[in-house]
Amino acid sequence: MKDTNVLISAGADINKSLELLGDMNMYDEVLNDFLNLIDEKIANLNKYKSINDMANYAIDVHSLKSDVRYLGFMKVGDLAYELELLSKANDIAGVSAKHDNLMIEVSKIVSACKKYLYGKDDSKTDETIINEILSTPSEMDPMSQAIIYQGTVTTEKKAQSSSKQGVILIVDDSSVVANFIKKVFEKDYDVIIYSDGSGVIDYCANDEKRAKVKACLLDLNMPNVDGFEVLDFFKANNYFVKLPVVVISGVENIDTIERAKSYPIVEVLAKPFNERDCEMALHKCLALYD
Repeated sequence: MKDTNVLISAGADINKSLELLGDMNMYDEVLNDFLNLIDEKIANLNKYKSINDMANYAIDVHSLKSDVRYLGFMKVGDLAYELELLSKANDIAGVSAKHDNLMIEVSKIVSACKKYLYGKDDSKTDETIINEILSTPSEMDPMSQAIIYQGTVTTEKKAQSSSKQGVILIVDDSSVVANFIKKVFEKDYDVIIYSDGSGVIDYCANDEKRAKVKACLLDLNMPNVDGFEVLDFFKANNYFVKLPVVVISGVENIDTIERAKSYPIVEVLAKPFNERDCEMALHKCLALYD
């Protein structure tokens, strides 16, 4: 049996996380998703910081903030939020002052999560951690290099069964958030995930595919093509008439939420949200569009 005290000792508020994720089975699945992609996210953040690319740094640290908060690591989430604000303000000195501390705290989380989930004790000293996570980009594999220079790779998870009730599109660069929503709906719907807006624009440009969409859950803060570019595309092509859109946004972004509401969207899902919030948003979509 897994020992949640390992996570609690590392700062996780398990009870708060379960208010969102429901039970430990879902928690473990989401945690596994987090561990699968965290090395890539750390590499991206280190690269963007090293070349002073604050725009892309802000996007990835925003995603990291969402990930760790869903897992209950609220203090690390708060630190990531500080860095998000600094990078959005193009405060390079401020980001440099706090970045290494964030990387150390994230690596401690990763070590604890691996010990909890896989029984592996990856405990390291702060000095070892910082030396590892600040390794030069030349040590990374070609795919990681491509991800860093070109932004998040868009991956489409193909719909598998035509017997389901329709398609739900999830557009979010946070794998933790996207896979959590997928698990809520995949029993009854074909769920397709995109990590930025380019894929969903291509998908919805196809009339036959677009007609099957029951809801598009769209994050606003993403690399490459962001949520507002998607909203603009939908508006320009009059897709809102038959395409229900639910916007995903951080609760801190009040101005962003107000801007999103200027489009004919169905609902705003403010992070962090739970399974019931997702289901209620879908019900609104079905009530208005079916």
